[in-house]
Amino acid sequence: MSSTKKTARLAGLLFLMMVVFGLLAEVLFRQKLFVTNDVVLTANNIMSNPFLYRAGITSDLLMTLSYLLTAFVLYKLLSSVDKQIAAAMVVFAAAGCVLLMFNILIELSPLYILSGNVYLSDFSTAQQQSLAMFFYKLYQHGYMIGQIFFGLWVLPLGVLIIKSGFIPKILGYLFIIEALFALISVFVHFLVPNATLETVLMLPMMVAEFSFMFYLLIRGINEPKIVL
Repeated sequence: MSSTKKTARLAGLLFLMMVVFGLLAEVLFRQKLFVTNDVVLTANNIMSNPFLYRAGITSDLLMTLSYLLTAFVLYKLLSSVDKQIAAAMVVFAAAGCVLLMFNILIELSPLYILSGNVYLSDFSTAQQQSLAMFFYKLYQHGYMIGQIFFGLWVLPLGVLIIKSGFIPKILGYLFIIEALFALISVFVHFLVPNATLETVLMLPMMVAEFSFMFYLLIRGINEPKIVL
């Protein structure tokens, strides 16, 4: 297997790790612990499962690191196509990762608020529970802000794929569609909040990312078409 194909497979593996860790954090952590509009039940879930909460945080950290490493490896794979566009892809990904890391700090806040922090001893139990949910809501908004950079990093990725000649152009067009829908979802979230519409707008993301990920893992790249 050539070095270039190995790089493509590594990018696919890191993409897979990013998806897996992200899904684990969402499905096994947030959806199990956080109950919409039920502050008391959410607080009880968190205090009954502190290890699960910390595991979710760890999964988010690993997802973010995988996200950054994926961008670096894709730069190595695609910089020969256009170094400036590839550099823009890495810059947007890095900015998104930094924002997500800071946002994870906000995500961690509910656990410390509910764990009897001495600085909150003057707050009643109900106030602590409300404050914990407040920070979680801030985390959700921060995550949507992060979608701006996620949309921006897959836009140059799509352009690079289209120009490459060794990865199917359809995958590049899917990423461009994903970028547009991701950015639209951010404006929907803040201007006309609608959870159902936001979920629908995220569907192109799943199609683009899973298609690209499996292509890299299974096929690698079409090396005969590479122009040296």
